[in-house]
Amino acid sequence: MRSGVRREDKIASIRSAMTEPVLPARAKASPRLRRLKAALRRAIGLTSRRRRRRRAGRFPHHPDIAQHWELIVISMLRFGRASSGNRVKMYCDGDERLDDIWQSIDQAKKEIWFEIYTLEPDRVGNRTIEVLARAAERGCKVTLLYDGVGSSHLTESVLRPLRQAGAEIEVFNPIWRWRRKIPLLRRDHRKIIIIDGQIAFCGGMNISEQYAGTRYGNGRFRDCHVRLEGPCVRDLASVFASSWKLLHKGRKRLPRRTEPAGSTFAQVFASSGAQGRRLIQRTLRLTIRNALHHCYITTPYFIPPLRLMRAINRAAQRGVDVRILTAGISDVPIVRMAAQHIYGAFLRHGVSIYEMFDSTLHAKTLTIDGLYGTVGSFNLDTWSDKRNLEVNVAMIDQNVAGDIQSEFLKNIKSSTEVTLDNWQKRPWWRRVLNWAAYQVLRM
Repeated sequence: MRSGVRREDKIASIRSAMTEPVLPARAKASPRLRRLKAALRRAIGLTSRRRRRRRAGRFPHHPDIAQHWELIVISMLRFGRASSGNRVKMYCDGDERLDDIWQSIDQAKKEIWFEIYTLEPDRVGNRTIEVLARAAERGCKVTLLYDGVGSSHLTESVLRPLRQAGAEIEVFNPIWRWRRKIPLLRRDHRKIIIIDGQIAFCGGMNISEQYAGTRYGNGRFRDCHVRLEGPCVRDLASVFASSWKLLHKGRKRLPRRTEPAGSTFAQVFASSGAQGRRLIQRTLRLTIRNALHHCYITTPYFIPPLRLMRAINRAAQRGVDVRILTAGISDVPIVRMAAQHIYGAFLRHGVSIYEMFDSTLHAKTLTIDGLYGTVGSFNLDTWSDKRNLEVNVAMIDQNVAGDIQSEFLKNIKSSTEVTLDNWQKRPWWRRVLNWAAYQVLRM
């Protein structure tokens, strides 16, 4: 990787290894694709020689990093739901996110779509139901979709004021068998809020005191979320509509695609666990496999499927700086025990692993090469891979990727690095527990 010839050979080999073909010639000629490609170039910085020189100085070993990522993202346009001209605000503070959500709901005029995994009947959940009820009373069409397991504490008495205000409320895959139409283990893990088709919220934070900060809650979870404005709001609305359709409730009329609100290129990826509907998994493998400089992954539950394991390890073997931040204190302890069983498979290939102990990690983010970043609900575990309904937002933007990267680097400073030597010195009984937990969670 030090010589120019070897660098060019490496980039060429990475491109030739891409399993996802670029769009066919006919699609390339479409006006929408031409606009997306032009917007993509602007997002990466290809349109400015000054920006190209600045980027070449930032990544001296990969001067053509922008061209490389252009090819990768163009190959993913075939997956759909891509748009330019978006504005992104990232939240790592639960109180700030709640303030913006409640304010946006209070300002809503027409329609609110609210899809959530966990809605707890605590201070945060009750206030959220109150602001939704006020919106419904003033004429907004409020639709609430919550998961039957994630929101198992939510009772009809809590929801009654919202229902009486005229909101449409549905539970996804109830616990009781006579009300279920799909397998119990299939859950709606998405967190999507759409306000008037203009503003969207998406990420890993649920609605409860545990996901709030110290003003509204207990600040238990360390998580990330984004607020989106621009054309990508319609793309998130289509994901909500697909969840609603699974309940056989008919089609939701999607909002119009809004005018540009910023400069971020965004693509929305959804996964339902079913074969042929795993766009998140495919894009994770594709982007990690083609990383050039660094790849920073944050995931609270680290039991990736085999093909993703290979992509991560091969990136590290190529010399990519691959770091993984996972939970040291987990809300699902068996998952951490299972993850520790496979740490060695990554550490031996040069992957760095960190465990967070100062709070409970719940964020699911990825940032690669200072250009590409994702925020969403997808965990690197069997549940997200094979069963859950999930959604991720991928963004091509230096500032957004930089924010995700800064949060990652800040978090690993207060985390503990797992070394191969310490991992190998585990007592025999812990090795047995780790192995047993891993076998259980692979089912």
